[in-house]
Parts: sequence; C-alpha cells; structure tokens
Amino acid sequence: MPEGREFEIYHSTNTNPQPTIYQSHHFYELFFILRGSLHVIADEEDLTPVPGDVLVYPPNCMHRVMHTDASVPYERFYIYLSRAYLQAISTEDYRFIDILDRLTRDGHHCFNLGEEAVAALVPMVDEIIEAARDTSPAATIANRCRMTICLIHLLGLLEESLTSTADREKHRMNEMIRYINQNAAQALSLDHLEEAFGVNKFVLLHEFKNYTGMSIYQYILTRRVILAQQLIQEGAKPNQACEQSGFSDYTSFYRAFKSRTGQSPNQYIRSLQE
Repeated sequence: MPEGREFEIYHSTNTNPQPTIYQSHHFYELFFILRGSLHVIADEEDLTPVPGDVLVYPPNCMHRVMHTDASVPYERFYIYLSRAYLQAISTEDYRFIDILDRLTRDGHHCFNLGEEAVAALVPMVDEIIEAARDTSPAATIANRCRMTICLIHLLGLLEESLTSTADREKHRMNEMIRYINQNAAQALSLDHLEEAFGVNKFVLLHEFKNYTGMSIYQYILTRRVILAQQLIQEGAKPNQACEQSGFSDYTSFYRAFKSRTGQSPNQYIRSLQE
C-alpha cells in the first residue's frame, strides 16, 4: 500500500493461483478466505486455514500463502489498514490498534468466523470497493465512514471468535486430559490423539503446552508414573507395574519413575513398608 493511503480493500478470485513469496508490511492486513485450499505460514505459526477463516497480519509479520489444491478456485477479500488511519478514527475508549494487537497477541493469526459469516460480509466489502471509484472529496469522506463502520463490525466478529475459540480450546484440552487419564496404559501416540480429536497434532501440541505448561509426552509419562504408583500400592511388583501402566520397556519406566518420585521403584516399595 503506498505511503499516505489510509486503507485499501480488494475482492478477487484466481483459478490458477501461484504461490507467494514471504512478505511483510508496514500496515495491518485482514485476509478473509471465501474459497480455496491453502497452507499459510505466519511468523512461527504453521496454518491450514479453510473457507470462513480470517487471517490477521500485524505490521512486520512475515507471512506466505501456498495453494495445496490448484483445482479449487481461490477467492478472498482483504483489507490493508494504515496505522495513521487507525489512530485517526480511534477514540479515547475505542482504540483500533489496541484491539488488533490484542487479537494477535502471542502470535495468534487465524480466526474462524464460519463460511456463512464471511460470505455475508461480501456485499459490505463490494460496496466499499465500488464506492471507491468516485474520488470526489465528499464521496471519499463517505467511503471512509463506510470503511470505519465495516471495520468496527469486523473487529467485533473477530473478538467474539477469539472468545469462542478460547472456550473451544479449553473444552478440547479438558477432554484430552480426561482421555489421557483414562487411557494412560494404552499406546498414545500423537497420530492417535490427532485422529481421536480431529485436530492437527501440531495444533494439539501447542494448545496442550499453553494450557498445562508441559508437553503431551511429559504429561503422559507423569500419568503413567502415577498409575504405576497406584499399582505398586495395590501389591504389584515393579515389572508388573511397568507393563500395566503403559511403558514399553523397564528402562524407560525406571527412568521416568525415579525422575518424578525421586525414588527407584524398589525404594518406593520400601518407603511404603516403613
């Protein structure tokens, strides 16, 4: 976007999309996906957005879009927003830059509004694009107002999405912890969890670490050690506790047990007898 422009807005469709190179801007970008099969990298986030998703790129965010299925038409609309424009339309109580920064805090870039919600925005976007053809001073001011109203609406939807996404993640993590607790003695690979929860395993890794403060692997090991302790308390010998708590070999069991209890299995048995 050229220097001095407050905003730009586009609605386009490609039937033979080409991969983009990494890029970054000095302005904010809101990117709404209507159709297409994509793989997106935004800073450290590796994303597979779907129609109905919105990508928010703050200034200086390195991002790249790659198309995973060229047979699917690629339709999107996107908005460029300068910091000067966002500051000019802000008030003491409603600061657009603060809202956008809060949305992308912690490197979060992808929001799901749903296909119907994004499709419903198209007439509003197309109206602004069409009105921009009239460059007279009065028409320019009127279109600036349209863009501001549109932006308030969009940010409201994104904030609602962030809240609902956080609720979904919290529910998913609670369900995942419950599932691991109930199946700790079984084989629990990342691929297995991905299939069980229908969520990309790398997303699960990220969400789980944020929610619990530990990796999925470390949590599973901890639950298995707790299960092994219970089995030993009920009279199981160390090798039996190893097998029944889900460890693949005694060396792994011994190492995990001592690391988490400060005692070897036999020392733990003696402590119970004292």
